[in-house]
Amino acid sequence: MSGSNSICVATVLLETGLVEMTEPITRFSIEAPGGLVAIEAQCRAGKAERITITNVASFASVLDAEIDVAGIGKLRVDTAFGGDSFVLVDADDLGIDVDPANASRLVAVGGEIVRAANEQLGFVHPTNSDWTHISFCQIAEPLSSDRHGRLTMRSTSVIEPGKLDRSPTGTGVSARMAVLHQRGQMGVGDELVMRSVIDSEFVGSIAGTARAGDLAAIVPTVSGRAWITGVSSLVVDPADPWPTGYRVGDTWPTG
Repeated sequence: MSGSNSICVATVLLETGLVEMTEPITRFSIEAPGGLVAIEAQCRAGKAERITITNVASFASVLDAEIDVAGIGKLRVDTAFGGDSFVLVDADDLGIDVDPANASRLVAVGGEIVRAANEQLGFVHPTNSDWTHISFCQIAEPLSSDRHGRLTMRSTSVIEPGKLDRSPTGTGVSARMAVLHQRGQMGVGDELVMRSVIDSEFVGSIAGTARAGDLAAIVPTVSGRAWITGVSSLVVDPADPWPTGYRVGDTWPTG
């Protein structure tokens, strides 16, 4: 399950006419590896102006754990699941602002934190025994409130190898809300405005509570917007002897 990709796919389906657009609200579902994702799209003048997805049950796994990270030392972290598994850390504890100027440091530190968390804490999904790893590191600045009284936070998700997500990460927003709910800082109906390293924005909300095996969980919604940036065509010539492509081994560089 990917929040940002679900928002992108829903936008393309609506704005290209693959799914019929009904204004002002269009509702449908898309199928993801994690299951069906419910879509609610606010539409106007042929554009999908805001997409809201209902995510899978999300939960906090371990709160206030201590790990030893190479080059950093002892570090307090949380782990959570929001459609993917995260280790969450405070930017203040790292002494790094979530800013594009610090991208290389954020990537390097986030990668080390994921490795340390997998080695020292591990992760097991309570209803999916095949899920036994932490995928990403979310580095977040302090929680605050905006003028509307909504919780706000700036964060970035470190994705191996060497990437920061362009979006606030729908799975990361869901994981963060699960942690905030577990700590009593968010309740059903509350909203979290999450900004990314490039200031893109998602609004998360807790639609209800649930269970993930024996763990308390939330039902998160995440809303945002996407834009189509290009259209391409792939064709197959009937005379092409390799219509499905070819493979001669792993030729990608390893350095």
